[in-house]
Amino acid sequence: MNQPTSPIIGIDLGTTNSVVAALLGGKVQVLEEQGEAILPSVVGLTLDDKLIVGTTAKNQLAAFPERTISSVKRQMGQAIKVKLADQEFSPQEISAIILRRLRQRAETVLGVEVTRAVITVPAFFDEDQRQATREAGTLAGLTVERIINEPTAASLVYHAGESARRHLIVYDLGGGTFDVSIVRVEDGVIEVLSSKGDTQLGGDDFDQLLTKHVADIFLTQHGVDLMSQSTTRWRLIQACERAKCELSFHGVTQVAEEFIATVDGQPVNLDVEIARGEYETLIAPLIEQTIACVDQAIRDSGLTVSQLDELILVGGSTRTPLVQNRLREEFQRDPQWSVNPDLAVALGAATQAAMQDGQAVGPVLIDIATHTLGIEALTGSPFNPELKFVPILRRNSPLPAKYDEVFSTVTEDQDTVNFRVYQGESDQLSRNRLIGNFLLQGLNESDQADGEILVQFELTLDGILKVTATERKTGLSKGIKIDNALSQMEQEGSQHSFNRLEEMFGASDELMGLGEVVEAASFGEIEEEPDIHIHRADSASRPASKLAQLVTRARALAGSLSGDDAQDVERLLDSITQAEQRGDDAALGNLESELDDLLFYLDA
Repeated sequence: MNQPTSPIIGIDLGTTNSVVAALLGGKVQVLEEQGEAILPSVVGLTLDDKLIVGTTAKNQLAAFPERTISSVKRQMGQAIKVKLADQEFSPQEISAIILRRLRQRAETVLGVEVTRAVITVPAFFDEDQRQATREAGTLAGLTVERIINEPTAASLVYHAGESARRHLIVYDLGGGTFDVSIVRVEDGVIEVLSSKGDTQLGGDDFDQLLTKHVADIFLTQHGVDLMSQSTTRWRLIQACERAKCELSFHGVTQVAEEFIATVDGQPVNLDVEIARGEYETLIAPLIEQTIACVDQAIRDSGLTVSQLDELILVGGSTRTPLVQNRLREEFQRDPQWSVNPDLAVALGAATQAAMQDGQAVGPVLIDIATHTLGIEALTGSPFNPELKFVPILRRNSPLPAKYDEVFSTVTEDQDTVNFRVYQGESDQLSRNRLIGNFLLQGLNESDQADGEILVQFELTLDGILKVTATERKTGLSKGIKIDNALSQMEQEGSQHSFNRLEEMFGASDELMGLGEVVEAASFGEIEEEPDIHIHRADSASRPASKLAQLVTRARALAGSLSGDDAQDVERLLDSITQAEQRGDDAALGNLESELDDLLFYLDA
């Protein structure tokens, strides 16, 4: 009997995590082990010198950093040795250990011996780095059928076998490396037109910035430098890495580790709250470096932004909201990340492997949010706020999805907020669809309250949307559940209904979200409540000052005034806007006093 031919597997050998995929049951799939798709790219030696790989090795990193190695991909192609306990290894040897573990996983899932692989590398890897990757494969007992670029692999996931010409930006921000490629897809051929990148820029660097920030806070609080000892340093790094991941989906998180240090003979816990805005300020310069690379890659390709059809996100670090927002801002289009960015490259490598093996490749099936969901809120300057649609869960987000944002009440004594939930793609509320609303009452009654509210959106695979608003300091909470939100969004209707227009407009960026607002009854009863708003809680819009509250009162009062009183209010509001634009703090202080006196007179 003939032995079954060894399948060709696809491997994403990553800096932080690695993934293996293959054609299984007619579909390209990630090969999981005990429900885990990702293998941490970490190798260690136990105290009795046994090799450990993946999660087990990562778990020992904090306790025995000298016996553990991570992020070896950054050293690939260098003629150096890395130390593991009292032994030395080349970077390709460490990579071979990871590849061997992935090969073992594939053999367990597929039930046959695996000896062939397609392995991906960053597009800007030089020949030495590519050769080192081949050597690692050979050391792992694999015949490396092909080394392909990571953007090429990602492109295959989205456009395998397509004949129409398309130009793509593939933005790949992983744990340790960044690259961007401009790719042409036509008649089944994928061509990289240009690439830029940085082998020393990735999520690991985000971790380091956050780690230093938290270490400085702890040093100020307790007089202990957590970075001075390897054990506490690695515990801190791991805690910050978890916090970084949390901040991709939540507005605030805790960096916490029990008994991380001792002060005056007493154990001390690490417990530092980090807001997303605080974290984004730290990493913003690194994000700008990637944007500069994108601009250069576009210039090098000889194309213009208008000639690019799609922006594809690859790599786990692209989950960072600031990355997505900067790309939207720079290129005026929504990024495409409907395939899990951690898995896209491995799936593309397996697609290439299957095609190379003469196999018919089926589509990659995904479930995504088909529309953007959010709430209405005041945005912009506190002195000139605008009521806008603020997205929280964006279109094309993989399901199930859970995201949240921090908002703040308009005034310190505001006790009620009316949350209106919308679906659509425009920042103009009138162009989106109101699908539900609810009231959160009893705010700012506690001395602990600071006016901040965490708004969370959770969307299931079944299309059930749950929206919850929670006063951060007190835990006061209220929410709404909208059953079958996705199916209702996609229902067929009359020519004038919103759902039918959404389907028609889906093919046009210019017309996206311009449908009529359907009757609220199609989503159940929507309460008629007064306009009691909140502010988006960012540096430009948080109304923290007394002046902001006075301006809000003056604007509310202006419509009922006439004659000299109306002119005085309008004059002061104009002067405040101009002073705020100039950044003239002294003038703002004087105008605050003048407006306060005027309102006291008008209220009397």
